[in-house]
Amino acid sequence: MEKIMVLGATGNIGTAVLKGLQGKNALVYAGIRSDVDSGKVNTYGAQPVRVDFTQPESLQDALKGMHRVFLVTPLMENPEVITRLVIDAARQNGLKHIVRSTATGADSEGHIRMARWAGASEDLIKSSGMNYTILRPYQFLQNFINFHSHSIRNYAGFYVPNGQARMSVLDVRDLGEIAAIALTSDDHFGKVYELSGLSYTNDELAEALSTVLEKKISYVDVSEDKARESMLANQMPEWMVDAMMELNGIIKQGWTNMYSDDYRSITGKEYTSAQTFFEENKLAFV
Repeated sequence: MEKIMVLGATGNIGTAVLKGLQGKNALVYAGIRSDVDSGKVNTYGAQPVRVDFTQPESLQDALKGMHRVFLVTPLMENPEVITRLVIDAARQNGLKHIVRSTATGADSEGHIRMARWAGASEDLIKSSGMNYTILRPYQFLQNFINFHSHSIRNYAGFYVPNGQARMSVLDVRDLGEIAAIALTSDDHFGKVYELSGLSYTNDELAEALSTVLEKKISYVDVSEDKARESMLANQMPEWMVDAMMELNGIIKQGWTNMYSDDYRSITGKEYTSAQTFFEENKLAFV
């Protein structure tokens, strides 16, 4: 039975991967920063392992005896630094496979910094000599819980500077399902999967929320200045605000309105719809 290490295990994506691995024929381990996270990963049948990326020796120890590793990093500057540490530790420990979640549009020469950051990590993986699978998710439906649930509950609306653009949004659980499939098979070596989700306007998403919550929910297309001001007021670092505003800019221009059938070709199913997601997470908004 193979051993799989999930790094970034306590975030939205990592948790979805742990869920996806439940019931698979593998021993699953979860990298955690603190013992307080042990219970969270135990819930999904994963064994917690302390990993501190500022101490590379802890990563070396964590990957000893492992066969495969999944890596996702939070929104950060220069995520390729962590990617390089994981690749080095994986190679030194003889791991057979790395699965990396990056982002749609990943390109080290890309137009926005998120694309360049993701592309730099992908370049390292592709040149590492390791077997790899790369997952490129679009934006997540979970953002409605993480960023908009307060205003939806209290003000019956959500506020983003996206205009009337159509955009693709993905349930992170669909990514977790694909990651688990890739981590438990040799059939996905050398593959890059675009995971788009389905396409909506924000008005359509507001309408879906209105139906589920049985009250009017509105999308408010705020100005870019107001959006930036709000993020800074919420103590977001300036580099992160700049990156988010670049992302909002390409969404508004329609660059993220695409459809990839990679999920359907692998699972035989369609992506989770916004309506289904909102119904299953209704309590987050009431």
